[in-house]
Amino acid sequence: MIDALAGFEAGEADAPTASDLLDSIRSERAVENAAAARQLDLAARWADLHPPESTHTAAAFEVRGTEHEEPIAGDGCPLVAEFCVAELGTVLGISTTAAKKL
Repeated sequence: MIDALAGFEAGEADAPTASDLLDSIRSERAVENAAAARQLDLAARWADLHPPESTHTAAAFEVRGTEHEEPIAGDGCPLVAEFCVAELGTVLGISTTAAKKL
């Protein structure tokens, strides 16, 4: 059994009720959802900072192994610079594929 819960001390005379526990869980979920929404907003801003034009050089040809335009969503969505997706994934500790889906 759990000896102590965040915000509730073990051995208190007023042990948390089932309702208290559910309220705490609901509150923690709200904090988690708000943080996820902020992270999504920041990821979108990151993508906005890396349009395909940011990868173009003065040369009019493609060099193998260089950055290119990357589609991150369906038709109509803007493209981004390929390497910004990997950078985001690295910072978040997730794969490039997961960062692209974000």
